[in-house]
Amino acid sequence: MNKSKAPITLSSIVAIAKNHVIGKDNGLIWHLPEDLKHFKRTTLGKPILMGRKSYESLGKPLPGRPNIVVSRAFQNMPNDNPTPIYKDMEPDEPEADRKINEGPFLYASLEDGIAAMKNMAREMGVDEVFITGGGQIYKETLPLTERLYLTVLNREYEGDTFFPEFDWNEWNIAAEEKHPADPANDRPAFTFYTLEKIGANA
Repeated sequence: MNKSKAPITLSSIVAIAKNHVIGKDNGLIWHLPEDLKHFKRTTLGKPILMGRKSYESLGKPLPGRPNIVVSRAFQNMPNDNPTPIYKDMEPDEPEADRKINEGPFLYASLEDGIAAMKNMAREMGVDEVFITGGGQIYKETLPLTERLYLTVLNREYEGDTFFPEFDWNEWNIAAEEKHPADPANDRPAFTFYTLEKIGANA
């Protein structure tokens, strides 16, 4: 197959509460080490796309994958100012021997950002790219999303950012992995789902 025409799967990856909350005050509400590890092993080595607020919550590009940022304005963008969220997600960040240009790569529109992300994936020889937030980016890209890596927490939270409602009947459950609650650390039970949109590859 022509490399330039190779199909690239557009995936989203997100952790949501029972009431679809995903964040508050541009930050994480819960601390689930297993979910952070799941995010890293799923996205490592593949391009990821996020909005400006999500990028600012990190303070610098996540290592080991190209970081595409979509925004109408790029003034005063952080580039090497890791936040507590970044350090939580990347506690053992390697500082040397990196072979991937992590960016950030800046685009003014989602359409351009997704197109660039897919081109990067082809050049890297991978067949999947990821939407990683935040709420508005998830909402705008959900109709285009072919695969959804969904962590569902068995608890409701208060927040100001939500993952859009969707019809489970439009998706096949390709994988499901349940994890028990951890009362000692006030962590709820949660489930990793991999959902494939019905008809996406028809």
